[in-house]
Amino acid sequence: MSKGRLGLLAIAIALVLDQTTKQIALATFSPTDPIVLLPILELTLAWNRGVSFGMFGSGGMPALGFVAISLVISGFLAWQMAKAETWIVAVGYGLIVGGAVGNVVDRVIYGAVIDFILAHWGAWAFPVFNIADTAITCGVALILFDSLWPRRASTTS
Repeated sequence: MSKGRLGLLAIAIALVLDQTTKQIALATFSPTDPIVLLPILELTLAWNRGVSFGMFGSGGMPALGFVAISLVISGFLAWQMAKAETWIVAVGYGLIVGGAVGNVVDRVIYGAVIDFILAHWGAWAFPVFNIADTAITCGVALILFDSLWPRRASTTS
């Protein structure tokens, strides 16, 4: 499979998993009655009106502003994906774009992003997140991982 197709597959998988799990979260979870999976992991419904992990969510930019910025960035990253030199970078960009588009879909439909995964340790809690945020984080990690290995110089002149 070509690098471009792997990137497109990553977009599709991230988007479908994200939107499917968000619909399950809407139908099942409550912000006031979390489901405890592990002592450090819960499922609870939350609405994110900010950017990743709730940053800048206290007002300011309307949902459509976030949508416009996200779509421009996603377009640039899709272009980078098409130019990727390795499959791991193509998949990384695909996960980022798929996650970003998943959150854009929420903003268009609901005016906010559906979050439902809560990781915590004692009194400390990570901001509630979703599969799209996870895909974006994994995509960035793949691109960084790939950057650790130097490229061979081309032998063609």
